[in-house]
Amino acid sequence: MTRMIRVRHKLILLGALVVLAVSTGFTWLSLALTQVAIEEDLRRRATVYAREVAVTLGEGHRLEGGSEVERLIVRLRDIRSSVLQLDVVSFTPDGPVVVATSHAGKTLPLVERDTPEVRQGTVVTRAVTSGADRHWEVMAPIALDGSVVGAVAVKVSAQRADELTSRIRFWAVTLAAASVIVIGVLIGVAIHFVVDRPIGKFMRAISDWGAQSAPSDTGPHNWRTPNLSAPQRSGPGVNPGPPPLVDVKTGDEFGVLARQFNEMVSRIGRFNEELQTRVAEATGELERLNGLLFAMQRRLSHAERLALSGRVMAEVAHEIGTPLHSVAGHLELLRKDFGPSGAPDEAARRLGIIDAQLHRVNTIIAGLLDVTRRAPGEPGPVDVERLARDTVELVRPGVTRAGVALDVRTGAGSAHVQGRRDQLQQVILNLLTNAIDATPTGGRVEVRTRAVADTGEVEIAEF
Repeated sequence: MTRMIRVRHKLILLGALVVLAVSTGFTWLSLALTQVAIEEDLRRRATVYAREVAVTLGEGHRLEGGSEVERLIVRLRDIRSSVLQLDVVSFTPDGPVVVATSHAGKTLPLVERDTPEVRQGTVVTRAVTSGADRHWEVMAPIALDGSVVGAVAVKVSAQRADELTSRIRFWAVTLAAASVIVIGVLIGVAIHFVVDRPIGKFMRAISDWGAQSAPSDTGPHNWRTPNLSAPQRSGPGVNPGPPPLVDVKTGDEFGVLARQFNEMVSRIGRFNEELQTRVAEATGELERLNGLLFAMQRRLSHAERLALSGRVMAEVAHEIGTPLHSVAGHLELLRKDFGPSGAPDEAARRLGIIDAQLHRVNTIIAGLLDVTRRAPGEPGPVDVERLARDTVELVRPGVTRAGVALDVRTGAGSAHVQGRRDQLQQVILNLLTNAIDATPTGGRVEVRTRAVADTGEVEIAEF
């Protein structure tokens, strides 16, 4: 399962990374500039030291060498622990000559190389790096009576500068790391109050609203999917109640968003209430129509059973009535054959029995036909247009499944007739059923009503 990273953590992480990058960049730049400044200061101090030694030797006219110069060099070198070597050079016609040195047998390389430049009165400085050893070499001219007669060559260690740079680097990195941590904590606190708390209120409001709107266990139907065939119930799953509002009263974007959110959920709440009202009204109307449809189906089913019984009995009466009429005719012919004197008593008695039984059978058949006939009832005024529309609504579901369009068109005037409404509706229903069965998918059936004189007409056409 993937764990969601909250916005607060993302902002803190992003802010810490930005602060770390900026702090690292500025720390590196500061260290680089500091190192350059320290090295420049070391070079300047070495140059000043070499010039001071040159001035001291020039004022004392001490270029002849000897033990006194050697002791002076030792004292001058002891003054600065960073001075690694100190040479005193005299410029002779044959070239530079080292008259005194702190390291016998070892001459600094710039004595030979930079003599021409020093003879011009220029101080030569050079940074030398050899493996882990870093130092400065400085050569300052010694002037007597305005002319350069020698030089002082100094080798100054850069160890102190490296140590100072290392300490500065350590503290700079430490302070940068501490500042990143402190800034990260401050950013987290600021994000908590400025961002996290408003977002938390939004999330709680959405969660509470979702919990209120969730379906309950009170039944398989709730306000989202109402049971149209059952009475509506009230409960936690039916009406979620007023939506919770977000309490953020700030003047920034979160305040504007909270106001818009509250307005939106209020509109949704009102829409939900209106939707529930309309669903309840539609449910009631549907129940009423279902009741009417059920009653109509029962009446139609009863009418169909009566019609079927009537057709069966009519067929039976036709099939039985024909031979019965034939028997009655032959019976009448037998009576005529006996002449004016009539049939003997015994034959007359038997002919009477046959005639009575034939009459009894005809009476039974007539009674059965009367049972299957619909009660005539009293005729009354019938609105032909309303009757046609009601009948069309009865067959519309079947028409929709068959893919046939069904329209009702009425003419000018009101068409009313005197008759029995149920029987007229059965006639229109039979005609509509035949028209729908004869119309292919995609076709159209049209029912037209119009007033003609004192009566009305119904016309059914398929296209």
